Amino acid sequence: MNLSQAEKSEAKILIVDDAIDSLRLLANMLTDQGYNVRKVLNGQMALTAAQSAPFDLILLDITMPQINGYEVCQRLKANEQTADIPVIFISALDEVLDKVKAFAVGGIDYITKPFQFEEVVARVETQLTIRFLSQQLTQQTNRAERVESQYYQLFNHAIAGIFQISPDGFYQKINPALAHIYGYSSPQEMMAALLDKEQPLYVDFKRWGELTDLLEKQDLVSHFKSQVRRADGEIIWICETIWQVNDADGKLLYYEGTVVS
Repeated sequence: MNLSQAEKSEAKILIVDDAIDSLRLLANMLTDQGYNVRKVLNGQMALTAAQSAPFDLILLDITMPQINGYEVCQRLKANEQTADIPVIFISALDEVLDKVKAFAVGGIDYITKPFQFEEVVARVETQLTIRFLSQQLTQQTNRAERVESQYYQLFNHAIAGIFQISPDGFYQKINPALAHIYGYSSPQEMMAALLDKEQPLYVDFKRWGELTDLLEKQDLVSHFKSQVRRADGEIIWICETIWQVNDADGKLLYYEGTVVS
């Protein structure tokens, strides 16, 4: 996956290096590629900058006075606000790069001086792509969780009865409204009673088979009227709307529907 120009312009990169010529060269490389780049000269400035702005990537020189790159990275990873920012270490060819330590403190890659343009661009784009994909996955997960939460709010507070039934006819989920329609104090009581009860729910025991036969011919069956027995033995009329829920391969997972009396 190659980043688009829009994605590159949105990506915020912090470069940390006390060697001004090296800092300027690296910044110019990435700026020419369309990235949004900020430069700082030492570790303390890097920590301050990272806490004040949400960077997508940090390029961090290892050999710096006062606070070296290893310690800066360690502090970044220890701070909840900056812990998830990926860090690429910068090392000169004649310097000893402790790769084990670099990865142990939280680095995810490294580049060496003198910089090779293609290598720098490739490593930066790779780590930004991974970060953006991870963020997209997190956003999708959060959206799915919100949708699920909204569904269960509706499920639990709906006036109509809502249910899920397995392909062999056993209730998997029942909302409070459905339990109330059938005369039970809770969904749990109703599900337990229907499992233990020898008497079928439908007065006409063939009714469930007739309903599933219809669902094999059409996606949804609505206004399907039947007589059922309540918990106290009273027989009432209900009206069901029911549909199949299938997996990606079209295999039936369960039936879902609503009931009004």
